[in-house]
Amino acid sequence: MSGDKKSVESDDVALREFVASRLPQLRRTAFLMCGDWQMAAELTRETLARLVADSRRGAVADPDVFAWSELMEACRRRNRRREHVFVASAGAAGVEAESILLLDALHKLTPRCRAVLVLRYWDGFDVDATGAMLDLADEQVSAYERAGLAALEKLLSESEAAMAG
Repeated sequence: MSGDKKSVESDDVALREFVASRLPQLRRTAFLMCGDWQMAAELTRETLARLVADSRRGAVADPDVFAWSELMEACRRRNRRREHVFVASAGAAGVEAESILLLDALHKLTPRCRAVLVLRYWDGFDVDATGAMLDLADEQVSAYERAGLAALEKLLSESEAAMAG
C-alpha cells in the first residue's frame, strides 16, 4: 500500500510540474485564439482542471495533446466570432503597431485556420501533433496552414496599405 501511495504522490508532483510549466504557454495560446486575457486565463484554468481530473483517473495518454486539444475546443465553444477588437493601442508599453495588426488579422481568419497557425507558428508543434490536437489528418492541417498563411498575408497587406494612406 505504501508503494501505491508513493506512486500517487509522485504522479501528483509530476502533474503539478506539468501544469506549472505549461500554464504560461497555454494562456498565451488561449489569448491568441480568443483575444481577451481574462477569458484566456479562465479557459486555461478550466482546461488544466480537466487535465488534472482526467489524469488522476488515468484517462490521459499524452498531457500535451490533451491540454492543447481541450484548450482549442474550449476556445471554439466560447468564441464563435471571427473578429475581435483589441483594446491595446500602438505606443502602449510593450505593444507595437505591427503586433496589433497581426493580432487583428489573426482574428479575422476562420477559427480552424487560426488554430492551426497558432499551434504551428506560436506554439511550435509539428503537423502530426497539430493534427492530433485538432483531430485533423496531416493533409488537412497542411491545407488549413496554407489557407491561413495566404489569408493572413492578404489581410496584413491590406492593413499596411490602409495605414500608409
